[in-house]
Amino acid sequence: MSYGGVGRAVGVTARTVGFALGSCPDDVPWHRVVGSDGYLRIAKRSPVHFDVQKARLAEEGVLVDERGFVPADVLALSD
Repeated sequence: MSYGGVGRAVGVTARTVGFALGSCPDDVPWHRVVGSDGYLRIAKRSPVHFDVQKARLAEEGVLVDERGFVPADVLALSD
């Protein structure tokens, strides 16, 4: 799901969702939230967290391409 999709569901902005996910406990599935275009936004802020997000998504069967994008069909299912 995208940051905007989560935001619409709970009545806040995508930016607010990003801030909240940046400080959530590790057991919250933050790795499932990506940009509306499928890009792993964390890549620009933290290469370490990018690798974590990519690995967690892979464990769930979601492959991320070399540029940091998840497939469009995955986004269509979640947003």
